[in-house]
Amino acid sequence: MQFRSLFSKIFGNQKEYKDVTALKLLNGYTNMYTPFSGNAYDDATVRDCIDTIARHFGKMRPKHVIKDNGKIKNVPNDRLNYLLSSYPNPMMTASEFLEKFIAQYFTYNNAFIYIQWDEFTGSIKAVYPLDFPLLEILEDKTYNLYARFTFGAGERVTIPYENLIHIRRHFNRDEIFGDDNSKIMIEDLSTLKAVRASIINAVKNFTALRGYLKWISSLRPEDMKKVHDDFVRTYASNNPSGIASLDNKVEFHELNSKITTFNSQQMSYARDCIYKHFGLNENIIMGKYTEDEYIAFYESVLEPVAIKLAQEMTDKLFTRRERGFGNEIILESNRLNFMSVASKIKICETLIPTGGLTINEIREIFGYAGIEGGDERLISLNFVKAKDQSLYQTGNNDNSLKGGEEDGENGNENGTTRAS
Repeated sequence: MQFRSLFSKIFGNQKEYKDVTALKLLNGYTNMYTPFSGNAYDDATVRDCIDTIARHFGKMRPKHVIKDNGKIKNVPNDRLNYLLSSYPNPMMTASEFLEKFIAQYFTYNNAFIYIQWDEFTGSIKAVYPLDFPLLEILEDKTYNLYARFTFGAGERVTIPYENLIHIRRHFNRDEIFGDDNSKIMIEDLSTLKAVRASIINAVKNFTALRGYLKWISSLRPEDMKKVHDDFVRTYASNNPSGIASLDNKVEFHELNSKITTFNSQQMSYARDCIYKHFGLNENIIMGKYTEDEYIAFYESVLEPVAIKLAQEMTDKLFTRRERGFGNEIILESNRLNFMSVASKIKICETLIPTGGLTINEIREIFGYAGIEGGDERLISLNFVKAKDQSLYQTGNNDNSLKGGEEDGENGNENGTTRAS
């Protein structure tokens, strides 16, 4: 009943589309999509990778702006801005929304976000990232696309594809969906699991007794078996110390067997193979990155996804007319936050004299709140436009000086002198 209530809350007003049929794809692939990762997300290393990307991507700030002749203008008192930057839906914050989106994107190479429209005002009420076991792509007689979702409790809903924000990764062989990770990562995951298993076995066998018992005197088979079983149970099966004690009736002869295990370099190799699937390294995972490493991580992993999401949100949240007037969704990220204080000072020293930063922007770089009147730009008087440099230095422009020289020359030719 709880799922039914949540289903109704999200899709309650969604109409049914009956005159739709399965979409016929050009490459012959089925129109059905089943999210599958080969249980990759259940692996600790894979989850660490996805969680690292999600945590950093959660710092992004979706924002509604208007672009006019290349200039970005903020939209004041905009409800869409509040929805995207604070609470995209009643169940999650903006950061949680982005983190869930990223988790699905990198786990399944597909991520779907449902746009809930207000049927009375035509405005956006909420956006929900969708998790589901089955999706079918359909079309109507006029070739409009639809997505029919089947959820875990058997509930089904059909949604116009234009009401979905759909981001894809490894978008190659399929015409609509990104390729999954199951075949690509299975070999590297198997190697990593084998390394872990070898370490566990090495720990278990480190103190284990391996050998045979030699009886000094003859014993009946049933007595021999009893002594043997007692010895194994006491000293071989559960013996953290690796030490045993015997009387003079039996001798223990150890069998030396060299146990080959993976070394640390092989463990690092197995992990690095997984990291490469996500464009990461150990320093990024552990939070020990340098400025250059984070810049590379941002530009190669975070920024491409941010561009995809911004473009898809712009296309799906605005009409063609609204896009024509410059309405756009961007994802902002203050890349200066991860820089050292020394690097921040260098940036400020470079941009402040030319008016490149306001007072509040400077304070934001160093983590301070803005102040009243802090949006004013400070400009050094040591800079001047190239065409105004003569006026700045002498108080006269080039034309006036040139005119004076010509007058003087003409006076000399006429035999007159300038009074001193």
